[in-house]
Amino acid sequence: MQIYTAAVYSNSYMAGMNRYVKLNEREREIVHKLPHILESWHYVGKQQYVEAMRTNGAKIFLDSGAFSAHTLGVTLRVEDYCQYIVDNLDIIRFEDGAMMASVLDGIGDARQTGINQDRMEEILRPYGLKPLPCFHAGEPEEYLEWYVTRYDYITLGGMVGASTQQLMIWLDRVWNKYLMDGSGRPKLKVHGFGITSRALMESYPWYSCDSSSWIQTAAFGGIEHPEHGPISVSEKSPSRHDPGQHASTLSPIEQDYIFRYLEQNGFTYERLSTVYESRAAWNLWAYGVINAMINAAGDSKFRTHVQELF
Repeated sequence: MQIYTAAVYSNSYMAGMNRYVKLNEREREIVHKLPHILESWHYVGKQQYVEAMRTNGAKIFLDSGAFSAHTLGVTLRVEDYCQYIVDNLDIIRFEDGAMMASVLDGIGDARQTGINQDRMEEILRPYGLKPLPCFHAGEPEEYLEWYVTRYDYITLGGMVGASTQQLMIWLDRVWNKYLMDGSGRPKLKVHGFGITSRALMESYPWYSCDSSSWIQTAAFGGIEHPEHGPISVSEKSPSRHDPGQHASTLSPIEQDYIFRYLEQNGFTYERLSTVYESRAAWNLWAYGVINAMINAAGDSKFRTHVQELF
């Protein structure tokens, strides 16, 4: 599986951008080496982002950003999105011949998403390109059946805002009924949009997924420990007053373990507790470690979760 860290450029963490200048040498080393980045056209459609990505030789997974645009009341046009793809094909990633750019979603309208898919394929066909289709949670499942029979790589979306438990019920169903073969292995490549829960990353045989948890956790004053999960470290966090809820209120043995781990990987608690950008850089690094851990432990099979009675 490949975890794409979402919105690294649109949060200004790359060379020449305003948050990048606040990073130290170790933190800059991390962002320079990021292997998988996802960006949304709605945000990186501006030329300044295109120039930054091109200068850095970036190869990104391109999402349309339709959901974000919809929440802001912005209308996106299929024709404009396709033109952006054609004009900036050099910064878009390809996986085994598949262009890593998703369809322009019809928010809350599976039929419109399908229409957009067909229209984008028509526009992009002369270039030998087509977008990845997207099926959203809650949509009629005949659309998913259609995508599974027609494509080698699809995406699942509409999962932001639902609880992990709710999503597992839905994902168990669609993986079991549509996405895996009799041996429990995936029939095709599947990308999960907006997977913020590590449990969801580990429970299904995704080919890829993306997450913005690196920036969200940093914003709330925390860092992600690859083995132990989020830890609150900010000196401004309210949890610093609660025993065991903040790095500063852990037991001496726990503190020693955590602080040594930070230092072994080029960070200090003092900087992480005071510099937001440092926490973000740590989380970018941590998700790379988590990605490697999941791949080392997984067998690319799906096993339906057993619901306990009590």
